[in-house]
Amino acid sequence: MDETRMEEFSAPPLNWADNMSIAFYDEQNLLEKKVTLEELPALKARLDKEPGSHLWLNLDDDFEDQAVEVICQLFGVHPLVQEDIVVKNQRPKVEDYEHYIFTVAKMLYYREQELIQEQVSFIVGKNFLITFGEQRGDVFDPVRARLRKTISLARREGSDYLFYSLMDSIVEGYFRVLEQMGERIDLLEDRVMKSTSNEEHKEIRNTKKDLLYIHKHSWPLREVTAWLSKEEGGIIGSTAQLYFRDINSQLVQVIDTTETYREVLSGLIDINLSNISYRLNEVMKVLTIISTIFIPLTFIAGVYGMNFKYMPELYKEWGYPVVWVIMLAIAAGMVYFFKKKKWF
Repeated sequence: MDETRMEEFSAPPLNWADNMSIAFYDEQNLLEKKVTLEELPALKARLDKEPGSHLWLNLDDDFEDQAVEVICQLFGVHPLVQEDIVVKNQRPKVEDYEHYIFTVAKMLYYREQELIQEQVSFIVGKNFLITFGEQRGDVFDPVRARLRKTISLARREGSDYLFYSLMDSIVEGYFRVLEQMGERIDLLEDRVMKSTSNEEHKEIRNTKKDLLYIHKHSWPLREVTAWLSKEEGGIIGSTAQLYFRDINSQLVQVIDTTETYREVLSGLIDINLSNISYRLNEVMKVLTIISTIFIPLTFIAGVYGMNFKYMPELYKEWGYPVVWVIMLAIAAGMVYFFKKKKWF
């Protein structure tokens, strides 16, 4: 592929497809641009005619079913794969076909404190890679940066290595999410030790829910990378298989970390509930002491509140203050007794 042919090929289309872009490259040259569906047949024809060339076609931002159908027909992709690409709640998986491999993975990242899950579908062949994302933007910018360097391994190796690089970026995103989650857990630990409100309990539950999502997606993705590291159909070369083995070990670490964090959060839930229970017991103890102090006082007030005609103390001028002195003495004595017993 020479520079003249690349220049000829890079003429801008009349209608831009904002959610469809390509990277057409070999070891020496790279072409990046946005394309339309009408340009794809020419791209595919050039790819077939130029040995050593590779194509990365990327779609994102809620692509249309028609675009998926056109692309899959052009690259000879099975209709069942088309259905799996369109359905957005797929479990991470890998399927082996005659001249390509279909893989589904989940991309995770935080957006304004909310964990976003985005499905990414891959179709990887000997000299092409097609990716389908749900939303505009992804975690693949570091891969694009490496692809722009002439001396990079991404340019020297085939589409299988590019596939590995994108999968590695997804797994790196898992680590970034776990890092942020670890910081949240550290803050929660401090707050739980100092507070007994229900807000901490709710946040612990939400964090545990996010961890469940990570575990839910990383476990099947581990099985996917294990299969890719041993793929025998010739799509994934021996070099890329070694790198997929490394991703597999990273996913083991992700799973172990999620398990550790879940145990920590379970412990925080127990501590939070214990603190709330302790606080409630303290309140109940104070209320019980107050009630106990008022029992004899209520008895005395009840006796002198009875409507009997003959109650000698009622007609004594010292009767009222004496009753008050007795009641205060009883209350003070009970308070002293409780203090001595260290009940409060």
